[in-house]
Amino acid sequence: MKKKLRNYGFRIDSIKESDYIFGGGMVPMEILQEDGDWTPYLPQFEAQNLNGIEPYACVSFTILNAIEILIFKKYGIRENFSDRFLAIVSGTKEGGNSPQVVCEFLRKLGVCNETDLPFSPDINTFDKFYSLIAPKLYELAREIFAKYDFKHEIVPSTDEAILKALKCSPLGLSVSAWWERGSKYYKPDGMTDNHFTTLIKAKSNDYKRVFDSYADGIGDPYLKDYEWNTKHSVIKRFWIQKKEVKKLSWFQRLWSFFML
Repeated sequence: MKKKLRNYGFRIDSIKESDYIFGGGMVPMEILQEDGDWTPYLPQFEAQNLNGIEPYACVSFTILNAIEILIFKKYGIRENFSDRFLAIVSGTKEGGNSPQVVCEFLRKLGVCNETDLPFSPDINTFDKFYSLIAPKLYELAREIFAKYDFKHEIVPSTDEAILKALKCSPLGLSVSAWWERGSKYYKPDGMTDNHFTTLIKAKSNDYKRVFDSYADGIGDPYLKDYEWNTKHSVIKRFWIQKKEVKKLSWFQRLWSFFML
């Protein structure tokens, strides 16, 4: 058994009365993947521990992985948002951040593309990863994400809720990383969750498969199976919708022309 007692960047949320709960009717119940298997829509793997540094940004990587999967499934568009941007603007530092906090910063501030603020080879220290962002990138992030309506909610850690929510979106899943038993990972008694990852498939009474931000461990470098009978501190479901662009009437277009 391999022991990795470290924090990958997950902090447990304190649930508030105002937080949306799965099944509460505050987020549209949109079934997009009846079998709950999001494998065909996975984005390109992007390592959280790139260039030999630990940015404690698993929450940002996971949320954007889920959003990119959803957008590709719904619209056939391959987005690649900047994990580094979201980690910086959400206040992620050493020790990480919570899913609720990061989701809210994404909803309110948006996110730019990976090419606008990449995790490039020259970003090889913690301080470089969290360097100051140019003001124009904040404007760009709002503009890029303004075309989407984004919502998120908490999913109870029950088998029924997880399987139902997984038909609607990939799920953000907190886990205890990484303890191996046979061909799967598990959560030892008394251990707390220290990592946030993307649940993309589940087989009842067998496994929960995650698309992870770390390429190590058993099996596939970034697809990892967690034991089925595991309780999780935080599970998040996501919803995203392209906003309709209102078409102007001929009179509105004419008026706009003369107002230039």
